[in-house]
Parts: sequence; C-alpha cells; structure tokens
Amino acid sequence: MNPSDFQRAKRASMIGGTRDSTPSTTLKISSVVGVAIGWGLGAYSGINLLIPLVATGAVFFAAWKLLPEDRRIALPALSVQAGHLLWFVIGMITTKTIGANALDVLWLLTGLIWLAAKPARGPLWVLGIYQLLVLPLNLYLFLHVSVGTLAHKALLVHIVWRVLALGLMGVMYMRLRRKELDGEVPSPEA
Repeated sequence: MNPSDFQRAKRASMIGGTRDSTPSTTLKISSVVGVAIGWGLGAYSGINLLIPLVATGAVFFAAWKLLPEDRRIALPALSVQAGHLLWFVIGMITTKTIGANALDVLWLLTGLIWLAAKPARGPLWVLGIYQLLVLPLNLYLFLHVSVGTLAHKALLVHIVWRVLALGLMGVMYMRLRRKELDGEVPSPEA
C-alpha cells in the first residue's frame, strides 16, 4: 500500500468507509424495524402518506431518466423534497389555499432547481435551512391538534418527510465530501 492509498483508506474510514457485502444483524433488525414503522405510519396516515409517497417515487423515476449520471448523487434528496412539494401543491389546489404556502413553494422550488442543476453544498444549505425552520413549526402544530384528525395525520407525514429530507441531504453531503477528499471533484464552495 503506497502512502496515497493509505491516506485514501484512512479518509474513507473517517467518512463511513467501505462496507462488507454481507448484511449484518444490525442491518436486518433495522430493516424489520423500518418496515414496522412504515406499516404503522401508513395504517395511521392513510392517503396522507400515499400521495407524497407516490409523488416521491414518480419524481425519482422521472429524474433518473432526465438527470445526467454525474448529478444523480442528488436523486434521493431531490426526490423526497420534490414529492413533498407536489403534495403541497396538490393540497393547495384542492383546498383553494394557493397563496397560503406560496413562500414555502417558492423556497423549496428554488432550492430543488438549484440542487438538480448543481448538486453541491449551496443548494443543500438552502434546502436544509428551509427544512430546519419549518420542522419545529410542524412539530408544534402536531402536538397541539387532536390525535386522529386529518390535520394530525398530515402533520405526522410532513414531519417524517422533513426528517427524511434532512437525513438524505446529510448523506449527500457526506458523499460529496468523500469525493472531494478522494480528489474526484474540485471543492464545491457554491
């Protein structure tokens, strides 16, 4: 192992490293827990989960076809947030409250267009700040509406989608950072 290979391996181990192809017991348990949570969320939320889930899947497959391979690093984070945005827009149209969430739609749409055009830190910051600003409001509202109501179910899905978006943006950030450290891409400051 030459010194540059040693440094690359050391950096990789600090940022998540390589994974063994054999599923671990932890992975199996976390998969079962994830399925149970997903089933419970779906059983409780019903259509409130179905709409953003289908929208996210549709965006994922469309973006897979449309985005060049070098931008597909953004696909998970982009899809989850674009699916959430589509759910917003569908909800705004069906409830005739188009102006109520216009700032949310504009901020999210701007960040998503930027992320699709240039997967880098800048759009991750814009979208991350948005999600971190709105998540506490959703949590507050969630805790102050009656359990079992349509609002409670919808807010639960909003919270899950926001947490999922933040997690996927974190994963994307780490992948971008790993590519930087490996010298595959120049350090993106934007």
